[in-house]
Amino acid sequence: MSRAFLYARVSTVEQTAENQIAEAKAAGFAIRPNRIITETISGSVAARQRPEFRRLLDRLEDGDVLVVTKLDRLGRSALDVRATVDALASLGVRLHCLALGGVDLTSWTPALTL
Repeated sequence: MSRAFLYARVSTVEQTAENQIAEAKAAGFAIRPNRIITETISGSVAARQRPEFRRLLDRLEDGDVLVVTKLDRLGRSALDVRATVDALASLGVRLHCLALGGVDLTSWTPALTL
């Protein structure tokens, strides 16, 4: 049985992750409180360098689902986001991005255009 986790990141201590948590609940995700990971850190810090995200990676297992509200919660650079998506895919974890209509980015491959 797959487990659902939420990664909710904010950039400053003046911000809260409550709106991201509420958005996931409104989308129908019943995520246990111990599986909601919040972090206050700039998006310019690579995901694998964030303490809470690193701990989250250690908890995730094959078949789990990681929910984020928007891709920028994972990182600001396309390279960092792509590396994070690839790392999740290698663990067998699906990434569900609410802003993209729930597309599983770990199984998505862009079509080549000529």
